[in-house]
Amino acid sequence: MSDTLGTLFANAGRRFHDNTAVMAGGESRTFGEVVEQGWRLAHALRDRGIEPGSSVAAMLGANRVESLEVYVGLALGGYTAVHVNDRLTPPEVDHVVSDSGAVALVHTDGPAAVAAAATTTAGLAAWFAIGGDPPAGAESYAAALSAAAHEPVRVDVFPEDIALVGYTSGTTGFPKGVLVSHRAVVNCVKLVPYAYRFPLQGHAAFPGGWSFVSGLWGVIFPHFYTGSTVAFIPGATPEEWGRHMVEHGATFTLGLTPLIPGLMAALRAHPAALNTLQSVLHSGGPLPPELAADLVALIDDRLVETYGMTEVVGPITITNRADWRGGGAADDIFASVGRPLPTSSMWVADADGNPLPPGEVGELVIEADTMFSGYHNAPEKTAAALRDGAYRTGDLGYRDKAGYYYLTGRAQELIVTGGANVYPAEVERVLLLMEDVVDAAVFGLPDERWGEAVSAAVVLRPGATTTADEVREFARSQLAGFKKPVHLFFLDALPRNAAMKVMKHVLMEQVADSVDTTGGKR
Repeated sequence: MSDTLGTLFANAGRRFHDNTAVMAGGESRTFGEVVEQGWRLAHALRDRGIEPGSSVAAMLGANRVESLEVYVGLALGGYTAVHVNDRLTPPEVDHVVSDSGAVALVHTDGPAAVAAAATTTAGLAAWFAIGGDPPAGAESYAAALSAAAHEPVRVDVFPEDIALVGYTSGTTGFPKGVLVSHRAVVNCVKLVPYAYRFPLQGHAAFPGGWSFVSGLWGVIFPHFYTGSTVAFIPGATPEEWGRHMVEHGATFTLGLTPLIPGLMAALRAHPAALNTLQSVLHSGGPLPPELAADLVALIDDRLVETYGMTEVVGPITITNRADWRGGGAADDIFASVGRPLPTSSMWVADADGNPLPPGEVGELVIEADTMFSGYHNAPEKTAAALRDGAYRTGDLGYRDKAGYYYLTGRAQELIVTGGANVYPAEVERVLLLMEDVVDAAVFGLPDERWGEAVSAAVVLRPGATTTADEVREFARSQLAGFKKPVHLFFLDALPRNAAMKVMKHVLMEQVADSVDTTGGKR
């Protein structure tokens, strides 16, 4: 077997055999136990006639230690793991299973009802349910594994074989299957400890779960590679989060954008966590620079800011400790996503693909050692995104003279109003500075006079009485007049998909009939 994900897991199981690999739901497993159970899963699939190289769907929750066993077992057995977000609906699950060609499904008890309601499960060669009573037609995962062998067997897997299929979030339709080779994911797993500054045999206090495929190669697998424990603490209160970090000597934690205030509260209540905490990775959307500055003031140079996406399988840019100490030359480090790692290169291109100089906004284009292998069954989409080995991200941004990059939004979300460009992320950042605003999304709506009108959907904190005029006045105090929202909508919540991304096309459809498109004063 070549240097594949399976060999990486097998080596870690041998080298860190008695270390605790995973904690979840009050249970734990050692590295040796995870690998043994992984081989049992591989044998259980073989016993049901499923040959190595087949695709197996995995829809897993963070409440079970078995979730890690599943991905380890699929890699050991030479299977392609099809990641299924546990927040999907039955029709979405049906799309992923049928589109990927998965012949088996493994899921935990949390999404069991969704799996039971999906129509594709009836035709699967194997269907294993972890925890609880298996749905009709499914087998007990525990029973299937207890009856299976656990001895390692030779499996011929090669670096360009597909290890994982991760589906994009699908904000404008059904998601696309991103093909991730063993070469790409192994390169990422070996890169991340360097990029995110993991210590050997550390402890990750992980408030996330298995919903997003990037968490596999960005947090879970790299910690397994370094002999570290991943403790799943989804839904933890700031008090529980802080207490866990102190009690277990956490060396790493993840701060998704919505969780940053809770993390800061956890660390203020339990400052002893900073004695062992080495890295705080920010993820999950732009972090307002003002909030980033507050976070650095609390945790010092432990913050790791990065930029990446499913198609490039891991981080592309990174900040380092010296940046937060003022040792870098970035124009605005708190607004930046850092500089490219040595495994990648990135540049800003115009509409014709020509490189742009520092300071000019264009599309971000990437080359990387971790590049995906294409979209599943979609050669035309692959050809449009991958040109001469470089990935056209669809993200807009610019770089400064020191080589630091800044994101300004998505290309398809750019608002052109009266001939001027407005980047939604810039307006969203300002709106979120208002004390009463807890969520905001900015988009363009048709306007006869201006072409497009800047529009915003805003969610206020419970009990807030802020008016539309007050929001506009605040935006106008921070932004040029043409950037302030012309149309403003107060909502109880923003529509988000299973990847927690705001579905702006849904917002636009919801409000399109309630606005005056004849233009107004700006």
